[in-house]
Amino acid sequence: MKSPVQAVRTAYASLSTTTRERLLAIIGLAFSAAILVAVFWQLDGIDFSVLTQTPTNPLFWLCFVATYVLSPFMDWLILRRIWGLGAAAFPALLRKQAANEVVLGYSGDAQLYVWARRTLGPEGRPFETLRDVAVTSALAGNLVTLAMLVLNAPIVHGLAKGALFTTLLISTATIVLSSLAIFFFRRFVFALPPRQLAVTIGIHTARILLSLVLTALLWKLLLPSVSVAALFLVGTLRMMMSRLPFVPAREALLAPLIVALLGDAAGLAGAVLFVATLMLAAHVVVGGVSALADFVARPRPRLA
Repeated sequence: MKSPVQAVRTAYASLSTTTRERLLAIIGLAFSAAILVAVFWQLDGIDFSVLTQTPTNPLFWLCFVATYVLSPFMDWLILRRIWGLGAAAFPALLRKQAANEVVLGYSGDAQLYVWARRTLGPEGRPFETLRDVAVTSALAGNLVTLAMLVLNAPIVHGLAKGALFTTLLISTATIVLSSLAIFFFRRFVFALPPRQLAVTIGIHTARILLSLVLTALLWKLLLPSVSVAALFLVGTLRMMMSRLPFVPAREALLAPLIVALLGDAAGLAGAVLFVATLMLAAHVVVGGVSALADFVARPRPRLA
């Protein structure tokens, strides 16, 4: 008699590729929705009245759009240098970002690989190229996170105590060890030439720093009275949350952490959650529209 796990695996293996993709998307969306509901439940009582004038501020929405398209644009710059991609590739990169944030981490990278394989063929070495781009992105993120942790070390040490401090140490050690492993085994890990890797890491680092600045500006526009030091600390926490693999809606999880460490006297958790909710909604809309456009544009196989 098969175990429940084996039965599920057998049933899943019998599904078509399209059905599997749809099932994973539904599960990921449900997981993201559950995270968002849980966050709102935990933050019940937060005063959102400070955010009532946000939609009328043009600078906020301009900054929001810039924040949203930043990552796909930087990915496009990287892949344009490697593959010579044109503007027609941008929807695929938007879809990648949406899938990574809404469905499951790295599911967007898998979708981008399928697109690259279909568009460029094996000659473009899509697997090796996208693997190198993903690994260098993780390396750049680790380095920026470590730098921010060092700069915020006295404050973080004062806030994180007991089990939380132990967890922070383990997280930091993981970041350091993974970065060292990538560095020492770079000859075996990477397929791109060293110069191309250096440029790629530089673009990733610029993307991360610009994203931090733009996101902090969004929070500042919502709450002008919040200090730059508080924004920098929250930015550090955000970078640490971004290191969590396979977790969708990570931005929303940042708000409860802010309440646990800083309280919410200034309404910062509400501002963070507001921006995270907007981002999640944008991912759902952009991901759905770009996926539909790709489905319509994709040539259909002939039946005869």
